[in-house]
Amino acid sequence: MTALHFPALHRVHPRGWLNDPNGILHHDGRWQVYFQHHPEEPRHRDILWGHMSSPDLVRWREEPHGPVPRPGEADRGGCWSGVGLVDTAEDGTALPTLVYSGVDGVRNDLSQVVVARTDAQLQGVTRSVVAAPVPEELDLEGVRDPFVLTLDGRRWAIQGAGIREGEAVVPAILLYDATDLEHWEYRGTLLTGHDPVAAEHVPAEIWECPQLVRLGDEWALLVALWYRSERVPGSITESAYLLGSLTTGEDGLPRFAPRTGGSVDTGPDFYAPQAVVDAEGDRVLLWGWSWEHAGRTQEQTDAQGWAGCLTFPRELGLDGDLLVSSAPAELTALRGAELTAQEGALEVAAPLRAEVRTAGPVAVTLHRAGGAEETLLEHTGGPATLLLDAGILELLPTSGTPSTVRLYPEEGDAVRFHGEIEQAWELRLP
Repeated sequence: MTALHFPALHRVHPRGWLNDPNGILHHDGRWQVYFQHHPEEPRHRDILWGHMSSPDLVRWREEPHGPVPRPGEADRGGCWSGVGLVDTAEDGTALPTLVYSGVDGVRNDLSQVVVARTDAQLQGVTRSVVAAPVPEELDLEGVRDPFVLTLDGRRWAIQGAGIREGEAVVPAILLYDATDLEHWEYRGTLLTGHDPVAAEHVPAEIWECPQLVRLGDEWALLVALWYRSERVPGSITESAYLLGSLTTGEDGLPRFAPRTGGSVDTGPDFYAPQAVVDAEGDRVLLWGWSWEHAGRTQEQTDAQGWAGCLTFPRELGLDGDLLVSSAPAELTALRGAELTAQEGALEVAAPLRAEVRTAGPVAVTLHRAGGAEETLLEHTGGPATLLLDAGILELLPTSGTPSTVRLYPEEGDAVRFHGEIEQAWELRLP
């Protein structure tokens, strides 16, 4: 945790592996954020749900684990991605609930949906049931990552999948009637990769982590693009979206008709976002997983003792047909002393925590104490916000696609911003 690249404003847990954001919900005045976690070492195995909470999206505290693998049960091999929601019990009381992919450690690509009820303070799971087994009628390469939504007053659920067709694998969104949250009914596919708009904008073999949320008059389907390793080495590539309409058909089933799409974040260090409807704030928030940079060796990661972090929360919006992200108003509480640029240049010394607002193009470089220089990103568009927290840099253009970059500063290093800088602040915990 003492490493200069530890993103202390992003990450609470000081050790272990961290990947996909999961189970995010707001309940009883606090944000609850879960994520896939292995607390003992920075490697992806024996995945349970890590947990942190915040009253304001700024001050976070570590909480007891959420779902953990249970010997002999559907999640004995790990508790993988899913969502959180506040259900209503028979007596009308609020019932915090976590919905996730349970894997058996043998065929992890074919997960079952587990619904876990928690206590009122989300300090532990009180009851778990399998709500949806693997659909037997499909020849599946994989199925996982449930998401729950409401359309026209009725509750539905989706999962990401890949369906085998000969030697090919076609991505699909599976649809379920989730009126009874503990007993889902499979109702066919909501969308497949045969749709020409989907084939153009979200090509994949499995659509992972599907998120379906409304933004104004549009519905946005966010997916993470997965391929078999023999097709795309490394298997996971990027996250993308489709915009379109979601309506109830004459048969009573939802119909999603995409019309365009694009990238959620151009990376290179971003994947598996989770979108959450904040009804109280009348907005949609999004967190992503930022992995350790591809140039980082496993030996280096083992030495630091931790791997991965979540991005800052982002508020989603639309600029025409472009999905854009902005910093939620709550993050202004992180601002400390104002920083002054000189002739369009600003240098921030390690531990590298700053917010920079630009009116136009900006280049960001990492300058090593020994004289070497690394380009982190170049923004060529209009106004943007840049958020730097030690080892993670997030670019949020006002009218452009975000980028997320990991960096590894050492003693004596500095990050330089050069361009149309309007205003900047140090970032620190209030």
